Formats: sequence, structure tokens, C-alpha cells
Amino acid sequence: MKKILKIVILVISISFVYSVKAANYSVKELIPVDKETTIISTHFSYKGIYFNSNKESDNKYSLIIPSIRNNFEDEKPYGISVALFDREKKNIGTINYCEGMIAGKEEKPSLILKAESYLGKGYSGRDVQYIAVLGENETCRQEGASDYIGQSLEEIGIAKNTTVDDDAKLTMNVYLVVGGVLLFLFLMTFLFTNRYKNVDGDDVRNGYKKYNKQLKEEREYNNRVNPPPVVEPPKEKSDEVLAQEQNAANEDKSGTDLHNLYK
Repeated sequence: MKKILKIVILVISISFVYSVKAANYSVKELIPVDKETTIISTHFSYKGIYFNSNKESDNKYSLIIPSIRNNFEDEKPYGISVALFDREKKNIGTINYCEGMIAGKEEKPSLILKAESYLGKGYSGRDVQYIAVLGENETCRQEGASDYIGQSLEEIGIAKNTTVDDDAKLTMNVYLVVGGVLLFLFLMTFLFTNRYKNVDGDDVRNGYKKYNKQLKEEREYNNRVNPPPVVEPPKEKSDEVLAQEQNAANEDKSGTDLHNLYK
């Protein structure tokens, strides 16, 4: 019984060690240098990928991918984007690799990329302590090695654009200088000249008076040159009714009973 128990424990231990050694990492996850793993992205399998820091190796300080396989039927750009990090887990460079296309279900072996040409200024291959696969580089981009320098893996997502930042700062400085000059000229004119005398309201009121006077003169002139048409008051009775009333008023009532009554 004890022998069987020992065998079970040994099998479990071996399985645990093997699983740890062969444990796969995922996209956008930090991987220590010299750690071989397999990354499965949307379309590709990067088998045995690792960053080699072995000083005795001819390929030291290189990203090594023994095999890349396109798992889909469609042809795809043959590429990868890998961020490099120092011991503080801050980005010091990014490998954006793309070289042609890879057919569906095709597998290409042994891709070796030297880190030196992808590192930021002042960094070397020995500074790389972690890597992280960012994606498949579907746009086949090959520049942008310095886009994420100084960022942690969690911060990566929006590339730094120092050119835009510098332009924005320059534009802001120009606006500040122009605004300062205009403010200075206004204060000098306001304090040492009479240009803005009565600017508190008298000039504004006088301006409105002059404007209202002009409007009045224009209305009077228009009334003289183009007088408005005479509008007859609306008739309360029709012409026929008015004619009957007029005839009734002119009729001789001397022989009527009403006339004799008041006679």
C-alpha cells in the first residue's frame, strides 16, 4: 500500500513539474527572459518563443521563435509585436516585425530577432528582463520601437506621440505671448490715453442715442416719400342696407298714423 502511495505521489510531482515548465502564457502577459513558452493569438501559434539572455550563445539578447504557425485558412501577414521590459517592468523598446505573408495552415520555423535595434536610447540587451507579446502585427508595422518606452504593460495601448505634444506646447506658448502683448497694449492705452474715456457706459449710451435718431429720421423720410395707403374702416352694414335706411329717412311721413298721433 505504501509503495502504491509513493508511486502516486511521484507521478503527481512529475506531472506538476512538467506542467509548470510547459505552462503557456497568453498575449499581453509578462514572460521572464529565457522562459520558453507557446503563445496562441487569434490566428497564430508562436511555439517555443523566448528571449535569450545567455551570454555564451551566438544569439544572445535575441527574441527567438522556433516556429510560427497560421492556424487559419486565410493568408496573413507574417509578423509579431513584442514589448521588452526592464527589471522594473517598464518598457524599454518594442519589436514590430513583419516580413511578407504566411499561407493558411502554413508553419515557418526559426525566427531570430536581435534586440539591440529595437531598444530605446541608453538601453542594451542585458537590460531586458521580461517580454510580452502584444499581438500579431496585422497592419505589418515595422516602426514604432520607442512608442511605449517608460510605460508598464497595463499602460500600453496608446502610443506616445512626442511630435504632437511638442507642437501643442509650441502653439500654447505662441498664444500666451500674443495674449500677453495684447493685454499690455490695452493696459497702456487705457491708463495713459483718453481712447477709452467713459468706457463705463456714457459712450455706449451716446452711441445708442445717435443710432435711434438716425432711425427716426429714416422713418419720417420714408413716410413722406412713400406714405402708407389710406385704409378705409370696415363697413358694419352693406351698401344695400345703407341705401334702404337713407330712403326711409327721406320718405314723407306727414300722412302716417304716427305723425298724426304726435301732431
